[in-house]
Amino acid sequence: MAAVPVDLSSLTIAELLRLWAGTMNELRVRGVVRTNNNPVGDIAEAIVHEHYGGQRGSFSQKGWDVQDPSGRRLQVKGMRQTELRGRRNLSAIRDSDYDVVVVVVFDIDFALTRTIEIPRPVVEELFKIRPYVNGRIITVSDALTSVASVSSIDMTAAYERVGSPAARSTIGVDVPSVPDP
Repeated sequence: MAAVPVDLSSLTIAELLRLWAGTMNELRVRGVVRTNNNPVGDIAEAIVHEHYGGQRGSFSQKGWDVQDPSGRRLQVKGMRQTELRGRRNLSAIRDSDYDVVVVVVFDIDFALTRTIEIPRPVVEELFKIRPYVNGRIITVSDALTSVASVSSIDMTAAYERVGSPAARSTIGVDVPSVPDP
């Protein structure tokens, strides 16, 4: 299904914010996001969980976000690259209670552009602890993806399943009507 372009330029700030709030509510109802924070991390976790199965960690769970059926503990890091920033650094990893880091990269429009698996020993070898953040900061680069034990994983099908409108919301959110283009 092709995306329908929407002209947001005619909407007021209040209308845009109601649209954003309604979007976040719908993502929460569908089980994609679990917080009111920036949704990149929650969406990445939902995709990884859908791909591997198993269980998602609790909010108080340290170290890992998803545990796959074989017991591997997956630390999930999501990143959205925009035209404004050529971001390559992930948020800090502050503990070692994980087996693999799974990095999910989106473009500005939330298209899935790259997903990689990095074993903990590689993370610990390549990314030293930075005292100012008390953790390791992974930099996503071609050099990283060329390391033999770093794997590219195709999670396109999992993203499509997570993105499916199958679980329609019953929450009524007053969002502005957007005229057809």
